[in-house]
Amino acid sequence: MRIYEDLRVVQARLALLQSAIAVVLALLAGSFWHSQVVRGKYYKDLAENNRNRSVPIAAPRGPLLDRKGRILVENRPSFNIVVAPEHLEDVDLTITRLASVLRMGEAQIRERLARREDLYRAVVVKEDAPAEDVAALEARRLELPDVSVDVVPLRSYPLAAAAAHSLGRVGEVTDRQLRLDDFAGLGPGALVGQAGLELRYNRNLMGHDGERRLVVNSRGREVAEIRRVSPVPGPSLTLTIDEDLQIVTERAFHGRAGSAVALDPETGEILAMTSTPAYDPNQFSSGIEASAWSRLTSDPDTPLMNRVIQGQYVPGSTFKIVMAAAALEEEVITPQTTFYCPGYLSIYGNVFRCHKPAGHGVVALHQALAQSCNVFFYQVGVRLEIERIAKWAQLFGLGAPTGIDLPHEAPGLVPSPEWKLRTQRVPWYGGETVSVSIGQGQVNVTPLQMARVAGVIASGGRLAQPHLVKAIGGQTIAYPAPQPIGLRPETIAAIRSGMRAVVEEHGSGWRAQLPEIQIAGKTGSAQVVARAHLAQHPSSAALQPHGWFIAFAPVDHPRIALAVLVEHGGSGSAAAAPVAREILEQFFFGARGAPRSAVAAGAD
Repeated sequence: MRIYEDLRVVQARLALLQSAIAVVLALLAGSFWHSQVVRGKYYKDLAENNRNRSVPIAAPRGPLLDRKGRILVENRPSFNIVVAPEHLEDVDLTITRLASVLRMGEAQIRERLARREDLYRAVVVKEDAPAEDVAALEARRLELPDVSVDVVPLRSYPLAAAAAHSLGRVGEVTDRQLRLDDFAGLGPGALVGQAGLELRYNRNLMGHDGERRLVVNSRGREVAEIRRVSPVPGPSLTLTIDEDLQIVTERAFHGRAGSAVALDPETGEILAMTSTPAYDPNQFSSGIEASAWSRLTSDPDTPLMNRVIQGQYVPGSTFKIVMAAAALEEEVITPQTTFYCPGYLSIYGNVFRCHKPAGHGVVALHQALAQSCNVFFYQVGVRLEIERIAKWAQLFGLGAPTGIDLPHEAPGLVPSPEWKLRTQRVPWYGGETVSVSIGQGQVNVTPLQMARVAGVIASGGRLAQPHLVKAIGGQTIAYPAPQPIGLRPETIAAIRSGMRAVVEEHGSGWRAQLPEIQIAGKTGSAQVVARAHLAQHPSSAALQPHGWFIAFAPVDHPRIALAVLVEHGGSGSAAAAPVAREILEQFFFGARGAPRSAVAAGAD
């Protein structure tokens, strides 16, 4: 019996041992299954990347060309300092040595290394390194074996600030952008468009990066190149801009703040666009310093803002073009209707002044436009009322984005009783209509919108789609045909006659006159403070009105329409009309000073 009792003890212990062995074997099997099946790809990639390394080859962004094929934006070769972090034996020592060679802060290098998402991808620690940095690094290659130099294309803007707001700029993709669908598939450090056309057409311009597949040894040193996939450069963009006209448009401001845009009224092609003060986009190509960025963002003159599409201003007397069209179409007046201007209009318990204290006397539409008589248009506004004014302003394209192929366009504002009740919860008053009738009060426009207003009269009553890009990679882009807004030929003729008198009959825009070319225009002064406050501080430049001038030419066969705004210029006649004259002189006469035909002037 004792033998059997002893066997039971042995059998129990044996069963326990067998169970323990089974558990261990199960654990080993589970571990093998987890390593080879669940995490098999990870370990395979780890082993493969111990032997192979992928080095991206940046694709050059597509160049931007003007309407005649001249380069506006191109690429230049530059040197990037990169680190392969996965094989660093002493990270701290490498960072210390690298910071000394590149004259950078260690914290900046650590931050770059910490941002990497791909363990096996080299990290750029300094873009567009100068030749002395490259030479110093090559001289210490044995001390920094995991640091190398890549030659990459870098964006170059030959015009510098002259077309910065339309062409845009590039920069390293931000964390916010990486979360957007438009930047899907990109990683930290990617160079993308950040403003202007560079942003709007970013995906078109980027092309496709290439790749070098390398064999490396156990220390990460390159042994051989297995494969090379060449990058595919981005396609070129052919723009509607004329380089010569763009340069002259920039210079015509002579350092003053403002904006100007010129377009073809028949097609909507933007011939020149400038916003001043501007910035040099070359600063951003290799990464702008924090101090320089801070200066740009805190500058009270807002050089980063594109005033042509983002500046929202009171249009002043340039709005009288819209008023005249509305009044004629609604049959509130005829071209022969006259009003008496004694220098003021007393209505709704207020006195509304004309800019000429002595008054203009009896005036019809032609004289009212030529001399910019406020009282005439006060009378027109009272008869139209705000609802019909708002209707025609919207038909002219005001109060909504134009749809130009640039990001972040402002809509402006066309006020109405519904808008005021919705936003301010108070009713509309008749006195507000009187102010709106001369382009004051709550109405706000962008310079591009006012260039389109001039373009509507120039094109015979059609509203064109403004755009900057003619073709992508040689493929012409089709834009919507200009749409009629419902103006009768006699309305167009009456307004054209009055606008021609503004320039050609010693009206308020006489400073825009050119020999041999008849110009139609309209001046305007947009108040920034109340007249009483300005009278108390007449010498304060910041309180002076903005000067407007919109125009088209030649009068009979228009090939160009434009809007000029000089901020705090005092008046459109003195400040904006001379700027327009320089732009039109370049367009029609060119650098040689020889007159060109209207058809030739508008051709490529």
